[in-house]
Amino acid sequence: GSAYQVWVNGVEAGYSEDSKLPSEFDVTKLLKPGQPNIVAIQVHRWSDGSYLEDQDFWRVSGIERSVYLKAVPKAAASDLFVHAGLDKAYRDGVLSTDVALAARDKPVTVRMTLLDGDKTVLTKEAKVAAGAAKAQTLSASVPGVKAWTAETPNLYTLLVEVLDTKGQVIQATPQRIGFRTVEIRNGRVAVNGKPIVIRGVNRHEHDPETFHVISEASMRRDIELMKRNNINAVRTSHYPNAELWYALADEYGLYVMDEADIESHAYMDYANKHPELRPKLQIGFDPAWEQAHVSRVMNMVERDKNHPSVIFWSLGNEAGIGPNFEKAAAAARKRDPSRLISYLGWGTLDWEHEPNAFVDIYAPMYDDIEKMVDWAKDPTRTQPMIQCEYSHMQGNSGGNFKDYWDTIYQYDKLQGGFIWDWVDQSMYRYTKDGRRYWGDGGEYGPNPGGDVEFGDGLNQPDRTPNPHLYEVQKVLSPIQFGAFDPATGKVTVTNRHDFRDLSGFDFDWTLEENGVAIASGQLPALKTAARGVEDVVLPLPKIPAKPGAEYFVTVRAKAKAGAVPLTPAGYTVGWEQFAVSATPAPAVARSGAVSLAETGAAITASAAGATLTIDKTTGLVEAYAKDGLVLAKGGQPNFFRAETDNDTLNGIVSQQRPWQAMTQVRQLRGLTSRKTDAGVEIVVDYALGAGAARFVTTYTMAGDGSVAVAGELTPLKDDLPPPVRVGLWFTAPTSLKTVEWYGRGPHETYVDRYTSAPIGLWRGAIAEQNHDYMRPQDTGNKIDVRWMELSGGGAGLKVTGEKPLMMNALAFPYQDLYRRAPGAWKSTDIVPHGEVTLLVDSAQWGVGGDTAWNHVGLPHMKYRTRLEPTRVAFRLEPFSGEGTQADKARPARATEVQ
Repeated sequence: GSAYQVWVNGVEAGYSEDSKLPSEFDVTKLLKPGQPNIVAIQVHRWSDGSYLEDQDFWRVSGIERSVYLKAVPKAAASDLFVHAGLDKAYRDGVLSTDVALAARDKPVTVRMTLLDGDKTVLTKEAKVAAGAAKAQTLSASVPGVKAWTAETPNLYTLLVEVLDTKGQVIQATPQRIGFRTVEIRNGRVAVNGKPIVIRGVNRHEHDPETFHVISEASMRRDIELMKRNNINAVRTSHYPNAELWYALADEYGLYVMDEADIESHAYMDYANKHPELRPKLQIGFDPAWEQAHVSRVMNMVERDKNHPSVIFWSLGNEAGIGPNFEKAAAAARKRDPSRLISYLGWGTLDWEHEPNAFVDIYAPMYDDIEKMVDWAKDPTRTQPMIQCEYSHMQGNSGGNFKDYWDTIYQYDKLQGGFIWDWVDQSMYRYTKDGRRYWGDGGEYGPNPGGDVEFGDGLNQPDRTPNPHLYEVQKVLSPIQFGAFDPATGKVTVTNRHDFRDLSGFDFDWTLEENGVAIASGQLPALKTAARGVEDVVLPLPKIPAKPGAEYFVTVRAKAKAGAVPLTPAGYTVGWEQFAVSATPAPAVARSGAVSLAETGAAITASAAGATLTIDKTTGLVEAYAKDGLVLAKGGQPNFFRAETDNDTLNGIVSQQRPWQAMTQVRQLRGLTSRKTDAGVEIVVDYALGAGAARFVTTYTMAGDGSVAVAGELTPLKDDLPPPVRVGLWFTAPTSLKTVEWYGRGPHETYVDRYTSAPIGLWRGAIAEQNHDYMRPQDTGNKIDVRWMELSGGGAGLKVTGEKPLMMNALAFPYQDLYRRAPGAWKSTDIVPHGEVTLLVDSAQWGVGGDTAWNHVGLPHMKYRTRLEPTRVAFRLEPFSGEGTQADKARPARATEVQ
């Protein structure tokens, strides 16, 4: 609800608005001592406060936070404001505590004691005469203080006591505090005198069962996942969070952008479409709304002012601009000059963003890399940029995330940002037969539909990671490796921490030959300073030029016990893989007799117990079999992928309709066969789209029963869009239940989202290769695949690329992932059935994700295909057993719980 009234014993105690901040009511005179007392609260779903709570999230009504009674002595401290900063040298602590005292009829003593664990650091006290309410300030210096940062969350306990004239404690209030200074220094956001980088996320308070009521266990799980995934900051989008969240951020180390519960989204939109009417349309300009804006900001400041984790006050989100925000900023700065103020007020990239002079940082949303660079290079733009939202993680998304951070590290003025967002805001729903799935936003209300706006998190609602979280963990690592020299083994270690050296981490390396470890070792202890760089030498063994072998070395940084809060010893914080050497494989002699037979319906090639049968009507593989067991069918040219959320919303799908039609319908122009020195060659020639393109597939069966497959796409019209993929689509029998591959893994990868997946030897159940996205969409793709095997029941099929390819094996028909009518297709509909899908591609678009609703969210040009002749080539080969290297492969599945 947006407002509520409170009654005690039938008497109204008060009324309040702002559903995300507490209100206090003095009910002393309404209580009946020694008797049952009835507290009644009426929650109003709608009020004038609703116009300021127009956020994009679940709008549910009820009581989301705690309701409690507290009793305090008459001569008590009603408030504490602890100022805990550093001196100008950033060495000693400067402590000042404002104690707001109630009116007193007798003198009292106010005492503050600073504790470091059980050790008393200092004690200060002051005597206060009887009189009216007043503020008493106690100050002290703390030499050699242990400063607080998100990397070093050092906390002290400040105990503030009020004592009577006999020295008896009337009231004792403990407050955990951290000493730190926040400022703009040399044009950059600095903590304790040093510039910081914000590796942040936006976090809505959401639980799949309790909506906005968040348990302590859920909060701790969020922080645990953030720490393990190299996230150091949170924006409380778009309202102040539950109070416990800030205490946990203080304790475990997270920077917080604390955001006021102000969003008048609709009025912002109206005015942005008609800028000349902005002063008339946006309520930030309306004096009648001034107090509503200022009070929401100041109530947040008053509640959270003693938390060292809070380094920014945000005035709200997508609520336009105007004098009301300027006055709110001035009031916050006057009350608390120790923190920075952030606010954009504009919407997303439908309009140009302009900075606000009354805030300290430029915090746009969804500025692309080009805009980021423009800002960084423009000398007239003096505010540091920290994007309040970027990299919109809707569905299968997160493309080009590394490109963002390569750019951020190039320019001092770019100081990071907050990913949108932390968790899919979906709810548990159940089918009629009791199967659970993620319900989307359109399943509630009078007009159920397929709104997936809430499915844009790094995690699923139950905090199971989405695959793009692995990419975030890799890219945001504060320990990075580069400039590897294969000849000497030298590698550069970069410490991107802002405050700590690398003494809290162990380093090791592993050398692999074709995905199998052949050597490993530990590196000497490193103490590389914060933001420092150091070269180390990997003691690699001499590597022979072994035909068909390629070598990769992986270097890892692992946390020591206690080095990273909530992270176990040995947890990999950062890693990198480098190519060492590769020697081409020699040509394989594939001798043996190959026979060719033809009937009115099909052409069949046979060798070494294997048969390849091509249907004369369709040109498709009727069966590729070994000893009578069919291993593959199909071979359909494939130019279309199951629509991701981004594909649908940024226009790829509508653009790709011609290629979808050409995937589904082809005209067989010719089918020929002949014997060659290599075996038997069968050529299938397709016309696509009434002369729009041509696709020719050549199958060559060798004497050992293997089949070389080469597909060639030739576009014939210049007005075609580039296809979203180019490849071939096969099916395999359900008896093949295991997939093994040598390429990037263990999770799914795309050309713009793969740095988190090392090249290796991976093995898993085919039924576990698809990720359970909130709405079914393309999933399971694997890039840089040298070879892939499907096996089961003592038999298998191996696919080896002419060059590294993209491959995908799914335990259901690929069409199951195609988009359906809104609300008609859920994750529970994606279950193993029918034949196994095997997709082999030489090209495919990335997933994109700068945004999800316009052209900016398209994959970057370098991650798209081109309209040009394209070849996909590989070899199909039967084998016996359960995988040729099953004992050496590492386990793989679409989603690993962290």
